Amino acid sequence: MAGGRGALRVPERWTDYIPLGCRMPGTRFIAFKVPLKKSFDQNLLPEERFSPRDLIRKVEERKEELGLIIDLTYTTRYYGREDLPPTLRYTKIVTMGHKIPNKKTISMFRYMVKKFLTRNKDNDKLIGVHCTHGLNRTGYLVCRYLIDVEGMEPNAAIELFNKSRGHPIERINYIRDLQKRALKNSCEPKNSGSDVFREKGSAPAKPQKQLVKHHPSQAPLAVPRSPSSTKEQRPDPRAQGQPQELGHGHRALGQRQQEHLEQRHLEQKKLERRQQKKLKQLEQNHLERHHQEQRQQKKQNHQEQRQKKKLKHLEQNHLEQRQQKKLKHLEQNHQEQRQLEEQHHKKMKHQEQRQLEEQHHLEQRQQKKLKYQEQNHEEQRQQKKVKYLEQNHLEQRQLEEQNHLEQRQQKKLKHLEQNHLEPNHQEQRQKKMKHLEQNHLEQRQLEEQHHLEQREQKKLKHLEQNHQEQRQQKKLKHQEQRQQKKLKHQEQRQLEEQHPVEQRQPCSSAPRNCWLPQELSPARKRRRRKHELKEQEMS
Repeated sequence: MAGGRGALRVPERWTDYIPLGCRMPGTRFIAFKVPLKKSFDQNLLPEERFSPRDLIRKVEERKEELGLIIDLTYTTRYYGREDLPPTLRYTKIVTMGHKIPNKKTISMFRYMVKKFLTRNKDNDKLIGVHCTHGLNRTGYLVCRYLIDVEGMEPNAAIELFNKSRGHPIERINYIRDLQKRALKNSCEPKNSGSDVFREKGSAPAKPQKQLVKHHPSQAPLAVPRSPSSTKEQRPDPRAQGQPQELGHGHRALGQRQQEHLEQRHLEQKKLERRQQKKLKQLEQNHLERHHQEQRQQKKQNHQEQRQKKKLKHLEQNHLEQRQQKKLKHLEQNHQEQRQLEEQHHKKMKHQEQRQLEEQHHLEQRQQKKLKYQEQNHEEQRQQKKVKYLEQNHLEQRQLEEQNHLEQRQQKKLKHLEQNHLEPNHQEQRQKKMKHLEQNHLEQRQLEEQHHLEQREQKKLKHLEQNHQEQRQQKKLKHQEQRQQKKLKHQEQRQLEEQHPVEQRQPCSSAPRNCWLPQELSPARKRRRRKHELKEQEMS
């Protein structure tokens, strides 16, 4: 997921490092990698995201509070001052990567740290320092401050930073330059009072050894007095002259040293003023750069807004054009549909007219036929008319025809009986009637057998389903009984283990593991018989 293009591109190897380190013991420094604003989240997984809000939340979870953030990155695209709360101080010291920071950046870093420490003496707020990965530039400036200001050894400062950050400093040129600080600090005089960033109101550095001032009223140091001595010692004129000359030379040396110290103090004040002026100029330059960057950002935002407006306007025009084309296309389709509907309507009218004409012609033909049939068969003509007119009652017509046929047959039979049919013909008729009755009885028997078979099959299916349900219930009961027996057996074993019996009586019953043949129950025999009958029927 890490990647992207342009301003939203995630820094290289940014996801390989821990977001936040621990507080360096004995200091207020805490190092972390650069937090990324919300617009970078589209190129990161949820577990890889680290925003300014996440930074503040994680610090608060440790029951600590950030008071200052020093940003050492060489760009402003990762996040801005507006992404941080207003109560949190934020300063940006633009620092190039891969190169050792120059004197201006080091002095600016010292000045900002000391200024924050003087203002926050009463609280325990932290100073958060970060570059892109929170390792090389951050580690160099923090260790340089601990070496130059706090007097820590370089290797100890580097180890302290590496443990607190969770990752070691990677650039070898930074580590070598920090290790050289030990040699330079050993060559410089201790407590020389050359610290440029001394707090306002603090007294100048005093030398380690001060010469003793001798007052003219005091006795010379070369001639000690011994009140306990009983003998009076006469001072030699040569001895009296020597201490006077020594005391005079000693006074001259003390005055020269005082003048020299005053000159050095004045020079130090001048240097402090010059450096304060330089720092003010640096701050002004930094502010001007920050204002220029803000102006450029505003211009870029304004240009982006104008481009967005243009794009929106173009999109609106494009949408309007598309809508107009759609409307034209819809109108054309509507006109075509109307034309097609008109053509279809004309065709339908023409078809209806043709159908009406055909119907009229058919009716005429039918009328002619009916007239011709009426002439030949008056009775049949009336019946056909009734049947033809009653098209919605076909069933009634068939019933009437059947009744008519039956009546004719009856008439014929009566007529035959009246004319004294021959005896052979009557016997044949009786045989036919018997044969029909037998066929009818056989059909009824077959139907009854088929019905009985279906009923038996249904009963067998029902019995099988009941049998399966009973078997499942018995299985469940058998499993429950086995579980209960197991539980009882385990309880008995536990009781036997807790209270062992000295002499166990032999068990009279047969062992559990032995198998004995058992006779089948009558219900089981019935089931087997039914099963055999079903197999026979199926075969």
